[in-house]
Amino acid sequence: MTDVARYFQFLRFCLDGRHVGEDDVAGISWHDLLLFAKKQAIVGVFWQGIQQLGHLRENKPTDDDVMEWMAATLRISRQNKKVNEKAVWTYNNFAHEGFRSCLLKGQGVALYYPTPSLRQSGDIDIWVEGGAEKVIPYIRQFKPKAKACYHHIDFIRVDKIPIEVHYRPSWMSCPWYNRRLQEYFASKSEEQFKHEVSLPDNAGTLAVPTWDFNVVFLLSHIYNHLLHEGIGLRQVIDYYYLLRQGAGKSAEERQALSETLRYVGMRKIGGAIMWVLKEQLGMDSSLLLLPPDARHGKALLREMLKGGNFGKHDERTLSGVYDDAVTSNTQRLWRDLRMVRFFPSECIWEPFFRLYHFFWRKKH
Repeated sequence: MTDVARYFQFLRFCLDGRHVGEDDVAGISWHDLLLFAKKQAIVGVFWQGIQQLGHLRENKPTDDDVMEWMAATLRISRQNKKVNEKAVWTYNNFAHEGFRSCLLKGQGVALYYPTPSLRQSGDIDIWVEGGAEKVIPYIRQFKPKAKACYHHIDFIRVDKIPIEVHYRPSWMSCPWYNRRLQEYFASKSEEQFKHEVSLPDNAGTLAVPTWDFNVVFLLSHIYNHLLHEGIGLRQVIDYYYLLRQGAGKSAEERQALSETLRYVGMRKIGGAIMWVLKEQLGMDSSLLLLPPDARHGKALLREMLKGGNFGKHDERTLSGVYDDAVTSNTQRLWRDLRMVRFFPSECIWEPFFRLYHFFWRKKH
């Protein structure tokens, strides 16, 4: 058994909490596993399982191993507390200025986890009502040179935490699928801006997407990052906990979401995710929304293992990828060529969308 196979075997235990035996952890180097977990941004997920290994006699984590893992986990927990506070602060500031908003991904998704503080946090992504025509001029009052792209504009950093302000939650390169996706987001927006929840540690309340909205939005987010930069296990585990949260949904609700995913052009990436969830993470088939697709799932898994979280560890594209526009566009084209046999629609349309985006940014 390879090291990665051992890691996935143990990861399944960490996710569902079933009993782990001596054979399930045989051969695992706990230090090397930590390096893998950091690459995939899932240290906290593995820590859930490591805490349950007190009964082991063989290959039990040493005191040094435990201290190393505890230190990494403590940093994640502290960062989550800070990001929770700043997310609420951001939400309240937009509300004070008359903008309704909704926190995307991040701290809202962490609420699906058994222990929200163990999900590794990232930037603050907030969807602000009003569209690009209202949001971009407003942001540039405070940051005149703020860089805008098709779906968001960069904003300030608060305690070193970047804030991205979205006027579109996500997008597709294929024009007709993008139009359908934007129509879906618009039709569901009212509910998202009203869906308030309380964050842990008395951080406060803010709006986050509903479960059904996240089924579509998070998959589009995974799809975008897979094709444009890379994707890691953290985002797939987000989807794992999301689907587990929907265990009580009716057959009609689940069928409607399945049809929506097909309608907006995400059948193949959806099937790929379902395969990884079922075959690699052990998810029960009853929770899946689309039939698992082994061909696309194996391609997705290869990309995740090579690139790590958001492709930051991908040796094929890391060198010089952001040095200049020529290098960046060349790397993007190579990625399109590599993935086109699996996801032809998005990869074929991506260069044309990039050309459109060039003129869009000139305007904005």
